[in-house]
Amino acid sequence: MKRIFLHIVILALLPVCASAGERDRAFPRVTFGIEGSAAVTLGMFYHYNYIAEEGYRVNRKGMNRRAALNGQLAASVGCNFSRNINLSLNLGMSGIYRSKVMFPASLRATVLFGDSPLENRWFTFAEGGAGISFEGEDERPSPFGKLGAGYRISLSRSVKLDFLFACQLVYTHPDVSEDAGGVIIPVTGDRLRRNEAFVSALTFGIGLSF
Repeated sequence: MKRIFLHIVILALLPVCASAGERDRAFPRVTFGIEGSAAVTLGMFYHYNYIAEEGYRVNRKGMNRRAALNGQLAASVGCNFSRNINLSLNLGMSGIYRSKVMFPASLRATVLFGDSPLENRWFTFAEGGAGISFEGEDERPSPFGKLGAGYRISLSRSVKLDFLFACQLVYTHPDVSEDAGGVIIPVTGDRLRRNEAFVSALTFGIGLSF
C-alpha cells in the first residue's frame, strides 16, 4: 500500500517538476511564430513543349529576367532541441512569379550562434517543402527550397524578433498558352507535353516567435 501511495505521489509531482525545469531553462522547448516576407524574383528558366492547334510541335525554352515582387506569409510551430538548434513546421501562403499563388508546407532547421538565448544573436537556416496551388490548369505541388540567415533580437525569454534574408528556388508548372491568341493549353489531353519552370528569388522578411 505504501508503494502504491509513493507511486501516486511521484506521478503527481512530475508535472510540477517539469514546469520547474521549463522555468529554469533559458529558452522554451516548444515555439510558435508568424513571419512575413517580400520575395523579389531574379529570373525564371522555363521549358514548354506542346502540340499547337494546327498539329505541329512547339518547343520553347529560355530565361525570363523580368523582375516580380511577391508577398509571403507563414505560421510555424517548432521545437528547441538545444539553445542553438530549432526545427519547425511552417505553413502559409506565397506568390510565385506572376499570377500564381501557392500554399506551402515546409520544414526549417535553424542554427543560432552564441551561447545565451537571452541575448541578440545571428542565425542561419535551411528550409525545404512543397506548395499546392489552386489557380490555373496545373495543380501539381511545387517543391521549393531556401537557404538564409538573419539576426534575432531577444525581447524576453520566449519572445524574439527576427530579421531574415534568404535565397529561394521553386520548381513549378505554369500555364502555357499558344503563341498567337493567348489561349491556355489544357493540362488534360495529349497536347501539353511539358510545362516546367525554375523560379529564383531573394526574400526579405520579419518574424515574431514566442
